[in-house]
Amino acid sequence: MTHSDAPRITVGVFDADESDQAVRWATRHAAAVGGHLHLVHAFVWTELDVNIDPISGMAGSGFRNAAHSLIQDAVAIIREDHPDLPVTSEIVDGNAVPVLVEASEESDLLVLGGRGLGRLMTLIVGSKSLALAGRSHCPVVVVRGEIDGRGPIGLVHHEVATEVVTRAADLARAYGRDIHLVVRPETTPEQAQEILAGTAQRIALTHPSVFVRDVTIAASESPRELIQASQDACLMVVAGERSPGAGGKVSAPRQLVNVLRFANTPVWIERD
Repeated sequence: MTHSDAPRITVGVFDADESDQAVRWATRHAAAVGGHLHLVHAFVWTELDVNIDPISGMAGSGFRNAAHSLIQDAVAIIREDHPDLPVTSEIVDGNAVPVLVEASEESDLLVLGGRGLGRLMTLIVGSKSLALAGRSHCPVVVVRGEIDGRGPIGLVHHEVATEVVTRAADLARAYGRDIHLVVRPETTPEQAQEILAGTAQRIALTHPSVFVRDVTIAASESPRELIQASQDACLMVVAGERSPGAGGKVSAPRQLVNVLRFANTPVWIERD
């Protein structure tokens, strides 16, 4: 869903440091694009047959109160640097994936903390279930590693995806950054320059202030090499691929799996 006014940026809030980083990144992004934040905590305890009631005589105890505290802590992080940024929140009974998928229907962006990526990989790029990246109704950002980078927007080239180029240009303009292209290792230097020229020309038509400054050929198919090719980027932008047919789910191309596994910067997964 796309909003013509302020973009709605939904953040999944959990009890983890990675969640706090996601809130910080989403706050900066909302400030850059004129958006508002919506915090969502999936309250799974009602489905696990455990006692969620407060302990008698202990104010503030109980799982429900703990969930409210998580939201309050997230709001406090937002207010540290952006006291006037619009923020809403809700606690929704249910498991995280279906709760956030439903929230994405009314969102322009879904932001998640990259929780170690050992477990999150099964949510984002699992072979049996693409979960959030595959089922979300809007782009997904997985916040990993460094969020203070001042480098360019790293754009992983895709042969047929088109919306990802526009998205990278939008982000570059909002952040005041250049774009750095990364192409597959089998690309020849001549082909890389053709891709660079074509991408720069296309972006110049709609985003004349955005500069596509360089292109790097990944040294090999190694995931680490793909990331190293754009290691100074402040954000990696990668396309998800939609399977054939109406309503096809978005799958994870090889580059996306690699980027999510080894990236040390946030990764934007665009739905083309």
